[in-house]
Order: sequence, then structure tokens, then C-alpha cells
Amino acid sequence: MHCDGIHPGTASRSADEADELTRLMVASVGHWGHDVNFPALVADLAENNAVTPDYMERGEVWVLVDDLGETIGFYGLVPREEDVDLTYMFLEANAIGGGFGRRLWLHAVTRARSTLLPRMRIMSDPGAIGFYSAMGAQLERRIEVVPGFALGLMWFDLDQAS
Repeated sequence: MHCDGIHPGTASRSADEADELTRLMVASVGHWGHDVNFPALVADLAENNAVTPDYMERGEVWVLVDDLGETIGFYGLVPREEDVDLTYMFLEANAIGGGFGRRLWLHAVTRARSTLLPRMRIMSDPGAIGFYSAMGAQLERRIEVVPGFALGLMWFDLDQAS
């Protein structure tokens, strides 16, 4: 799989693209087996954390596409009062382990630094904690969402080298 680049989510096709990104998000969590082990949680994720056209228009969404124009992954950032939230970062399951996550991460860090806020907050899937740790994020604690499933609350200092 070759990568064409990272592009902003487009407001002009936001409804179609929002649906596509939500589908990718749900498929991506399936990589970790959450669709089998925590089906209610995945259903809730799709319903209550879906990427919406409104989010794409007011937030910062960046989409990684391959050389055929197919979406490989995406991330979203939302500046808050004291930090930047990495609200989404998902890859197509078959792209995990191919260096695309690092590419998205480096782009997200560059964009987050442009906010001039000191750090980025990450609510990490348990399967991605190792990735974010390898990128330099620090795990503060785990937050149990449902019995047996805990997200990692992580922080990345935007002043550090990546």
C-alpha cells in the first residue's frame, strides 16, 4: 500500500466523509477484538462518538489517503483551554503496523504544536497504549469504561522532540 498524503477533511463532502471515517473507526477497533469482546461498547462508540459533519466543520480532521484515493486513516484535534485533545486517531486494520500510524502521529503533533498549547491529551484504546508510549506519550492512568475495558489517559508534551 502506497500513501498519497494527508489532507484536511473536506467540508464540501463532510456528510459522506464523516460516515466513511466513522465506518473506518468502528472497523479499526475490530482489529483489537473489541467488536467480539465488547460489542455493546463498539455499538456505543459508533452511535455516540461518530464523526459528524458538524465536528468536521468546527474541528480539525486530517485524512490519510493511498495513491488510489482510498482512506487509510485519520485523526482529529480539538484545542481546549489548557491542552489539545487528540479526539480520533484510527487506521484501516490492514494498515496497522505499516508505518502509517507514525505518519499520522507526526502530522498530528505538528498541527497540535501550531496551537501553541503545551501538551496533547490522548484517550487511548488499550491496544494502542504501546504505540503512543513509543511515540513519547506518558500514561497517567487507566480509566475503566466497562468491566474489563479501560482506556489509557495519556499526555504528550508538545515541547519535546518527536
